[in-house]
Amino acid sequence: MREDENRRQNRSNEQQNRARDFRVNINDDAYRADSGAQSAGEPDVLHSYSSPQTRKAMVESEMRAMKAEERALKERSREKGRRNRNFFRMIWVAMVIILGIGIGQYLVTGIADMLAYQKQQTKVTVDIPKGASVGEIAKVLYKGGVINEPGFFQLYSGITRANNAYMNGTFELETDMDYEAIINYLQTDNNRTDIVKVMFQEGLNVQEIAALMEKSGVCSAKEILEYANSQDFNNYELIKSLGNASNRYYMLEGYLFPDTYEFYKDEDPKQALGKMINNTSKKLTTAIRDKAKEQGMSIDEVLNLASIIQAESADEDDMLQVSSVLHNRLKNGVATGTQKLGCDSTIFYPYRTKAQVPEAQRDTYTSRYNTYEITGLPPGPIVNPGIAAINAALSPAKTDYYYFCHSADGKAYYAKTAEQHQKNLKKAGLTK
Repeated sequence: MREDENRRQNRSNEQQNRARDFRVNINDDAYRADSGAQSAGEPDVLHSYSSPQTRKAMVESEMRAMKAEERALKERSREKGRRNRNFFRMIWVAMVIILGIGIGQYLVTGIADMLAYQKQQTKVTVDIPKGASVGEIAKVLYKGGVINEPGFFQLYSGITRANNAYMNGTFELETDMDYEAIINYLQTDNNRTDIVKVMFQEGLNVQEIAALMEKSGVCSAKEILEYANSQDFNNYELIKSLGNASNRYYMLEGYLFPDTYEFYKDEDPKQALGKMINNTSKKLTTAIRDKAKEQGMSIDEVLNLASIIQAESADEDDMLQVSSVLHNRLKNGVATGTQKLGCDSTIFYPYRTKAQVPEAQRDTYTSRYNTYEITGLPPGPIVNPGIAAINAALSPAKTDYYYFCHSADGKAYYAKTAEQHQKNLKKAGLTK
């Protein structure tokens, strides 16, 4: 019984072992033939049951195919790049050729214009505005027919560094002038034709001169007045020796000789005033300077005294008498009680009359030049005297007069004493 039971147990164990060790072993060819999943001529497919050699061969085949495709793609890209480069190279060459033709044409026409090649000779007048740029000047010349290529002229002017040397004004040019001749012509005032003549009468003061210059179109009155009281003329021999600048209303008062001058329209005010100072220096001859030195007078004192004589006198004969009165007071004023010159022309300087004084200052205005308040000559001249007044200041009449006055019609009265002067004032209609 016990043996039967052992045999049954052994058979059961064998069956379990055979079931555990069971394996299905079917080769690939038999499977493909039996399953019918792959038709004849169809490429091999890699399966999990393929052999290692088959799998390796198929992977390598696929890698070779991918690399071939990659090489083909690169070749197509290179071919496309070559075609693009060739296209753009053709475009670039065409642009260079077109640009070269354009530049060449520009240079040919520009150089021909620069040299005035085959240009007809005619005279034209052009107006160069004040402060005009080179471009604006080129346009003016182009419109006037002087040049044909304004851009090339502007380029040439810049290369030759001529841009900052052009003058304003009116010029008469010939149309067959080359660029160099045009530039040289426009860089000097001597070639300007917009000349105005201005006559300054004897006895005008700086304010009146400035107003006349503005009216004549020379320059603005404001600019003249600013320069007339500046230090910009200290390089002139006549001006650099002047003292007491802070006490003067206008440094150039008395040094702008009355005469007829030629100015340019819109002239530089410093240049215009310089002409007048130079003329004053010429008018003050060696003889005048020597005579002033003999009498112990500086040129400034001569002009100062002459300015009062010019402002106070009725005519040239009267100048000699008025000069004698002023000289007598300057020499003997303390002894005679006439040390103050007492001239009406100095009361409101630099204005002529009280009415000309700005309204805000009119009632309280006191001039530093008022010879009723100060002793001796004022700080500087009060007008610009002519040669007759200058000669009278150096060569007064020999008199004992200490007083003078004039009637409304210009008749002169002279007196030795204050009593005689009061009588003369009544005769002249100046008092009752």
